[in-house]
Amino acid sequence: MSSKKLSFGPASKMPEVPKGEYAELTFSNEGDLMWEHKEDGEYGMKFFIPIVLLSHPSVESLPSSGSAMHWVSKADAASQLYMVVTESIDAPNLKKEIFGKKWKLTRSITGSYRLDQA
Repeated sequence: MSSKKLSFGPASKMPEVPKGEYAELTFSNEGDLMWEHKEDGEYGMKFFIPIVLLSHPSVESLPSSGSAMHWVSKADAASQLYMVVTESIDAPNLKKEIFGKKWKLTRSITGSYRLDQA
């Protein structure tokens, strides 16, 4: 018997980070949100990355423990992170550096994203 509970409707998605600002988050490999990628027609591949959002300039109130949701993006930073997490089965030390750490997702004034450990 499956222990997974039924859910209806899409998972929450992180709002876009405004240009020149940043959000703080952690990456999640637990819970119901899955690491996925989907083709998005003319825009190419989009990556669905489970996160716990800790702070965001467009979100006024978040619980102190953060809020679980997907970061949905076609940014190079999302693609690179997705590949490291989903294809590096033999790299447990690398995963330790990703999960359980706070990250800063910065959007430059030109619109590109950069991930740095906070």
